[in-house]
Amino acid sequence: MRTPTRTLIAAVAAGIALAGLSGCSSDTVRQATDLGSSVASDVSSAVQGIDGKAIQDGMASVAGGIDGALDTALKGAKVTSDGQLPDGFPTKDVPLVDGTVLGGGSGPDGSGWVAQVRVGSVDEFQAAADALTGAGYTESVKRADSTSAFGLFRSDGYRVVLTFAKTDAGVTATYIVTPR
Repeated sequence: MRTPTRTLIAAVAAGIALAGLSGCSSDTVRQATDLGSSVASDVSSAVQGIDGKAIQDGMASVAGGIDGALDTALKGAKVTSDGQLPDGFPTKDVPLVDGTVLGGGSGPDGSGWVAQVRVGSVDEFQAAADALTGAGYTESVKRADSTSAFGLFRSDGYRVVLTFAKTDAGVTATYIVTPR
């Protein structure tokens, strides 16, 4: 059984890999993000036939090996489930989908944030993507099916990795946000 923590860890791992929450220089983060966006774009066309269960199964197998990576990237910050956004989360610049805030976490010195929101359906991913593009974000990758969704977005100020995942507990939207 997948736990909310494992789902979050898998989502955050993607963000760590693409967004550089581990304290890299802004040039390194930009290069990694550009490379990640390019690779994700190339891969997205090759994975059109993969369904959400296959993605979730793959993410579950990876999640076990990245528990320590999340802790290292956030420098010991705890990802909470207290119903509050993390301190410093850029709410004016990163519109969240309508739903119930579950919690989140933040990296040191404003290096990044994670926020989770409970939503009614994976179908709400499109509304979340529209809110980001309406706020000036450019969408570079987007993939969705009936049980999961993933997108990469960037603005002049931030990069956002957005995932939606359906679990036994419901559908959770996870935002991984880093400054540019």
